[in-house]
Amino acid sequence: MCVTANSCVKHAFLGEWNKEIAKQKAGIKPSLKKAVIRSFGWKYAAVALLAFFEEGVVRVLQPVMLGWVVRYFSDPATITKKEMYLSAGGVCLMAALFIFLHHPYFFGVQRTGMRLRIASCSLVYKKALKLSQASLGKTTIGQMVNLLSNDVNRFDESVIFLPYLVVGPLQTAVVIAVLWQHLGPACLAGLSVLLLYIPFQGIMERLFSKLRLKTASITDERIRLMNEIVLGMRVIKMCAWEKPFANLIETSRRKEICKIQHTSILRAVNTSLFFVSSKIILFICLITYVFMGRNLTAEGAFVSMALYKNLCYSMTLLFPFGIAHGAESLISLKRIEKFLLLEEKESSVINVSYLRPKLENCGVWMDKVTSRWCKEVEEPTLKDISVTVKPGELLAVVGPVGAGKTSLLMAILGELPALLGEVKVQGKVAYASQEPWVFAGTVRDNVVFGNTFNNEKYQRILEVCALDKDIKQLPFGDKTLVGEKGVSLSGGQKARVSLARAIYFDADVYLLDDPLSAVDTAVAKHLFDKCINHYLKNKVQILVTHQLQFLKSTNQILVLQEGKCFAFGNYTQLLKSGVSFVSLMEEDQKRDFLKVNHIMTEQSLSICPMDTSIAQKKSPTATRDPEIISSSSISSCLAEEVNISGIEDIDCSGSVGDDRSKRHSLWDTVSANHSAKHMMSTSQDTLCESSLPLASTVEDYLHPTLSEISNEKGYPKQEEELRSTGSVKGAVYWFYIKTGAGWFLIPLLIISSIGAQALFSGSDFWLALWTNEEEEKRLEAERHISTSSNSTTNGTTDQLVNDNEFMGFYINIYIYSGIVGGLFIFSLLQTTVFYIMCMRSSIGLHNKMFGSIVRAPISFFDNNPLGRILNRFSKDLGTIDDILPPIALNMTCIFLNLTGILVVVCIIIPWIALPTAILIFIFYFLKRFYMATVYDVKRLEAITRSPVFSHLSTSLCGLTTIRAFGAQQTFEEQFNKYQDHHSSSWFLFISSTRWFGIVLDWLSCIYITMVTWCLVLSSENTSGGNVGLAISSVMMITGMFQWGVRQSAEVESQMTAVERVMEYSNLPSEAPLEAPSEQQPPPDWPQQGMIRFENMCLKYSSEDLPVLKDLSCLIKPQEKIGIVGRTGAGKSSIITALFRMTEPQGLIEIDGLDTQKVGLHDLRGRISIIPQNPVLFTGPMRRNIDPFNENDNHKLLQVLEEVQLKEVVEKLPGGLDTELAEGGSNFSVGQRQLICLARALLQKNRILVLDEATSNVDPRTDALIQKTIREKFRHCTVLTIAHRLHTIMDSDRVLVLETGRIEEFDEPYTLMKNESGWFSQMVKHTGYSMAAQLHSVAYQAHLARAVDHKLETDSQAQQEE
Repeated sequence: MCVTANSCVKHAFLGEWNKEIAKQKAGIKPSLKKAVIRSFGWKYAAVALLAFFEEGVVRVLQPVMLGWVVRYFSDPATITKKEMYLSAGGVCLMAALFIFLHHPYFFGVQRTGMRLRIASCSLVYKKALKLSQASLGKTTIGQMVNLLSNDVNRFDESVIFLPYLVVGPLQTAVVIAVLWQHLGPACLAGLSVLLLYIPFQGIMERLFSKLRLKTASITDERIRLMNEIVLGMRVIKMCAWEKPFANLIETSRRKEICKIQHTSILRAVNTSLFFVSSKIILFICLITYVFMGRNLTAEGAFVSMALYKNLCYSMTLLFPFGIAHGAESLISLKRIEKFLLLEEKESSVINVSYLRPKLENCGVWMDKVTSRWCKEVEEPTLKDISVTVKPGELLAVVGPVGAGKTSLLMAILGELPALLGEVKVQGKVAYASQEPWVFAGTVRDNVVFGNTFNNEKYQRILEVCALDKDIKQLPFGDKTLVGEKGVSLSGGQKARVSLARAIYFDADVYLLDDPLSAVDTAVAKHLFDKCINHYLKNKVQILVTHQLQFLKSTNQILVLQEGKCFAFGNYTQLLKSGVSFVSLMEEDQKRDFLKVNHIMTEQSLSICPMDTSIAQKKSPTATRDPEIISSSSISSCLAEEVNISGIEDIDCSGSVGDDRSKRHSLWDTVSANHSAKHMMSTSQDTLCESSLPLASTVEDYLHPTLSEISNEKGYPKQEEELRSTGSVKGAVYWFYIKTGAGWFLIPLLIISSIGAQALFSGSDFWLALWTNEEEEKRLEAERHISTSSNSTTNGTTDQLVNDNEFMGFYINIYIYSGIVGGLFIFSLLQTTVFYIMCMRSSIGLHNKMFGSIVRAPISFFDNNPLGRILNRFSKDLGTIDDILPPIALNMTCIFLNLTGILVVVCIIIPWIALPTAILIFIFYFLKRFYMATVYDVKRLEAITRSPVFSHLSTSLCGLTTIRAFGAQQTFEEQFNKYQDHHSSSWFLFISSTRWFGIVLDWLSCIYITMVTWCLVLSSENTSGGNVGLAISSVMMITGMFQWGVRQSAEVESQMTAVERVMEYSNLPSEAPLEAPSEQQPPPDWPQQGMIRFENMCLKYSSEDLPVLKDLSCLIKPQEKIGIVGRTGAGKSSIITALFRMTEPQGLIEIDGLDTQKVGLHDLRGRISIIPQNPVLFTGPMRRNIDPFNENDNHKLLQVLEEVQLKEVVEKLPGGLDTELAEGGSNFSVGQRQLICLARALLQKNRILVLDEATSNVDPRTDALIQKTIREKFRHCTVLTIAHRLHTIMDSDRVLVLETGRIEEFDEPYTLMKNESGWFSQMVKHTGYSMAAQLHSVAYQAHLARAVDHKLETDSQAQQEE
């Protein structure tokens, strides 16, 4: 299909929808249905005319001409041989004319449906890029995927059947006119049954529509759950939550299956009635006819049979399908329309200039801005904020978790609408998000982001973003594939790629949301000095940060608290106002910190102005209490000083109050040469974070640059989705049948199917016998009349003949009635059993696939994109649920019918079996030729569909970034390319099926011509009933042959969905969740929390180099271990090995028990973790904290109080039952991290792992987390991976990793004695004053441990004495 034509269709449809949107101003609700009609209506109506000529002319004239042929054999006196020959030729001509009408119609309407689907998908995606944050909270990724998978696919089907809503009644009128001539008023009896069947179908379709609507909403929920489960699978596995989330999916699937079950029952009834409808209508019509005293003739019977078959096909199948699919399409249109009418991101309040002004005219102005995310919450997110940032200025935004820092940037970007005040942005804007967004592609693709490539500029940006050395270490440099969501990159690398993207954009205004937290101290200093302070020095910059050591170098500082401006001004102004930042860098004020922290600890981190006289006093216990001098305390103190230290009379609009302090910074007294000396002491190599080899497997994106890369020798190629070739194996069919049908259902289905077909064919055979008998009676009567005119008749004999005729008349009726009644019963049994089997297969396949997915190793989720996995659970499972069963039943009925017809025809005319066998052989040969292509075409169509879903998911995850960069058009074009790739494969599929249909129909036309003329020319002694039965059967068998073969091809095509589900049902599995009873650990294991590594290595795949190399160390019970190292050094890999996310080599023991001999749930459930990226799931707050529902409200509120979230949760509308938005987006990153801490508190495990858990939170929240960990996990073993060195300076020991090896492992104070050591170098990178403070904290912790050790030794000595 021409891509240009696609573009024209999209733009035309968009224009019509925009006309509907314009009606809103006049108070008229927009109608997507009207836009569809205006865009596609006239062309569609023109194609639909072909259906009228096919059904109303060709399919009526052919049975009429068949009747003339039958009349010649029944009553030769009423028609000449020439007329009979012309009628036989007419039968063959109508068969040929059918081909010229039927296939252009189907091809035309399918093409129209495809265009409507393409245009709708494009409109949905365009709308998704415009959704406001409030609208995003009302919908989910799963719901949008369902719109693009199931809802729009209704258009492909409905366009085929909708014209029959008009064609069917018109055909009925023509057929009744013809039947009136043959049967008279008796034809109205059959019509009455048909007319009764139509409202019955209407009732059924209303039920179908209701069930479809309910099923769609439940399916949306299931896909949303699967989307979240796949995204959060790492956390689910680490927390051993597979079972509660499996229960959620099981509950959702059970609700869905309940609706599908109701639909299947209705389908069974509907299908059985359709199967027997033509027989019932013909039965009633003929019985009425003979009871009216008319003689049944072969012409009348078989013309009626052929016409009623055609009419029933239109009115009991196509007409109801038109109603059903039309109703479903209307529902889909309403669902899409509802989505398209969701609120869009507002742009009217924000004055953004898209004509790029001169740099000196650029800036950000916020004037008394008040805004809120949620309209239901009265408290605003931001309140009365006023700031001004001009070129060359750097504004730092600081504050505790939930203070509104990110919301401030969202307000500037227009994501958060302003209720009051004004936001004005002048200039080109670039944005680096707090949670780095990386899309599938190469490193260069992510940095350049669709802009013109300039190598000199690109290399310079890589240097200032500290990416140049990383890229040199990558296997393919900047052309290395990063995978979906950057799964192959470390957190620090993703943060720097995101920052580099913003820098390359060459904007005027830079909004940087905490880009320094995800990297180590050396790289953070490099980024701030080289990138922010130097490269962007002339730009407008707003930096959200928790790295307080950089505040001295900013032009302005905005302190936010609870969405309000707590302080605003430059560094010096805030110092004069009492906000003391100087203590962040001066060593001689550490005692003030200790005392301040002591006061804060006693006040449970309450916010209050501090008395400077108290702050200057020494604490006699400060040097002896490790909790007071801990890094947590210092962090708390830093946050306290930043936020509340004696601030009075500060004007939040920018003016500063009275000078309350004359303190000066140590930076004012340290010489520049001294500072330079320390900065130069940093080795250039330390600015490069060592990285893990990137995985070579990525999702099947058809990215334009990737296609070029793949052609170059030595560059990576994307891992293609697993794709079977050739025909669907018999094992797939058997697996499908075996999953759904047991040993009871299979025999029952076979018996009911054979019985139904025997009675179906038997009714036609009996009708032929009946009409032949009537012909013989007519001839006998004529002979009797002739004889009686020449001789005297015996009255008694005449009476006996009449009595025999009367008895024979009723016997024929009784037998015919019994056959039709039995046919209905067997047909209903057959369809019911078949749909039950299919439903059970669907349930079993889903359960097997979900069970396999949940048990798959984490590498599976790293190497397979979200869209690919969701495709199995949305489109493929939807096919198995809804599409495959009716097609499979239809194919089964067709081939049973073919067998029955062949048996009947061969009984009447045995030599017809020879040409039929030849026809079967040719059809089989063509089928094999056709299927060899169509299988792979169908698989290609399924595979090219995956990137459409992946691109939607990726775009929504990075929606804020995309909109900030104004890259919507680029992503729309990429989406359209993916759609074009899918449309090309779909167009190839419908073209190949249409070719196959045309070839088969021409063969059928040749066959019917041959059989008809052979019958006509063979003998004139053949009875009319036999001729009528033979030719009408041949007419039916030819159309049925090609339709049956095409249906079998369609079944095999749809069976690829079963095949794809089976592929995911047999994935490699992790180790057992539960160990054998003899190997299960004690219930209270681990009691101490001792961890031992011995020669432990870790490789993520057999082809990769090891990322951990010969690790050997012993972690004592209750030890607090800090793990540090540059990004990519292997810190997180230790967690991977400890949790057995990837099976390690070597030995890991916990309390002397080899972890590889323990069940995964026993292992993972006994270790608590607070991950680097907090993961929350849609659903109640209660379930996010306690998924097993093991604790009462009091306990949950208690742990929330301990992490200072109780008040926040109680203020929510539903409290603990408040529904969290997708991904927990209605909470800040820091609040999400605190919720993860609450989870850990509930578990009460002996081992706690923190994977850079405080990298994205402010110092105060960091202090809260550290304080909670020290208090609540005092008797636990704690492993802390951190970039912020102050969080691990009071650890018992620090483990320093470099390129997967342990370089140092000892007390922090001991390590810092070695000035050339790795750890000492890291401390130096933090800056002179911070390094001094870290030295002090390590020293005080060392003294405290020495005192504790002395007291413990003395105590033991006393006990021994």
